Amino acid sequence: MQQQGIQPQFKMQGGHLIMTHQAQTNLPKVKDASMNDRDRLQDLLAQEKYLTSGYNMALIEASHDALFDVIKQNCDASYQMQRQIFNLMFKKGWYKLPVADAQMVQHTFQQFVQYQTQFPFPPSPQIAQMGGQTGGAQTSQ
Repeated sequence: MQQQGIQPQFKMQGGHLIMTHQAQTNLPKVKDASMNDRDRLQDLLAQEKYLTSGYNMALIEASHDALFDVIKQNCDASYQMQRQIFNLMFKKGWYKLPVADAQMVQHTFQQFVQYQTQFPFPPSPQIAQMGGQTGGAQTSQ
């Protein structure tokens, strides 16, 4: 599924900037007990998330190469379906994302850079370079 045509809008909700895309959905304003298209897609998305989680565990535990390959194919297909459902829900305005401001992104990145000292392997050159560009602490091991 292509990302073309998805033009997100931004609004404040509960003190947070929220990114949405609102397409005409014809959903009722008041939700009743019956399932509508949004409910069905939410159920499908939850199912795909559950499946990918199970496939990930199976991949970790697979001891046979052919079995690993089959599970990997199924896992990849499940991830693709999950992404397609998400894109459709986002396009229809049924999946909203909070937008992080630049300061929050910077803070989270700095935390990650600091955690690198605890890793048993050296940081990737890309992360080290990004840390230098943002004023972060570069680690050298």
